Amino acid sequence: MFDESKPKPQPKQFETQKTSISSKLQGKVKVKQKTQSVSLEGDKIEIKKGEYIKLLGITSIDRTPLFYSNLKYVYLLELTNNLDFIATSILGGELDKMLLISEENNEQGKCQFLVKNNLIYIVYGVFPDKKGKWILEQMNKHFFGLIKGRDVNKLSKLEKHQIVSKFEGMIRFIIEEYLKLQDVFSDQDILYIEDKLRIDYIGLSSRSIGVISLLLGDELNIEMQQEFDTPEEVNEMKESLLTAKIEAIAANTLGNTGAMPRWIAVKLGFQNYRFLTFQKLKNDYFLSFLSEGNLEKLDTVEDQIEPIISTVTQNKFTGDLRPFNQLKILFMETFKETREFS
Repeated sequence: MFDESKPKPQPKQFETQKTSISSKLQGKVKVKQKTQSVSLEGDKIEIKKGEYIKLLGITSIDRTPLFYSNLKYVYLLELTNNLDFIATSILGGELDKMLLISEENNEQGKCQFLVKNNLIYIVYGVFPDKKGKWILEQMNKHFFGLIKGRDVNKLSKLEKHQIVSKFEGMIRFIIEEYLKLQDVFSDQDILYIEDKLRIDYIGLSSRSIGVISLLLGDELNIEMQQEFDTPEEVNEMKESLLTAKIEAIAANTLGNTGAMPRWIAVKLGFQNYRFLTFQKLKNDYFLSFLSEGNLEKLDTVEDQIEPIISTVTQNKFTGDLRPFNQLKILFMETFKETREFS
């Protein structure tokens, strides 16, 4: 039997002793820090001050949307397919990056892409190139494991739901790992190995109406569906086709995102890029270039051309093309000697 004459254990003394032991151990054992909890809800995923992600998305090259982390920016999946079409056809490369500038507040955001296994992965937000590339590679690694052996364009609703549910957990894991690697990642963007920028096309438009279209050189692969009698007719048709596609991309992007693309980059090879660039001018004019080389030289090109263009952009477009036809001739003379800027 239990002897009630003996003193009972004192809970408070036990707790005090436990606390004392715990205090001693804390000085010897490194306490593991909790990983920041990642939520896909809200307008964006905060990474650190000045860096964030607004959308992680996946679409097939056959235009089947497969995943998006934020419904607010789901329109970027269709836009990505449109960009991929122009990248692989006219620009002759692989879709790589796009910089968007908001019409409302001039806020900048970057879309970075990875095209692999007939899928296009997208990350949109503000982050350095190398961090975006790491996220895209991780997305491909985990998502491809889920759909391996399946036709992603013929998934049932149930199959797609199951894949998306599993992948959302993987996305949280990817972002958690991304947060842990902040000290490992470089904040420097990828450098260009070229030291010049070559201009292959110049376009000037007003409210989506092309007023100047000038193709320079024959580096761009523009396939024609019909035959023409003279080289001049072929060139004019190529210029018209380029203008129509470029204006469609600009209008589509602005209409869906409320932002104008500053540039769209297509990768031709190792650190070799072709660019479609846009510059907003006064009186609702936009200047566009198709170029190849070093994007950092773009400001040099625009600064040299701006005084020439200002002669016709000082007034709003009224429908009279004569001043623009004269400017096109001046452009042809200007670029006759060289199309490269350093």
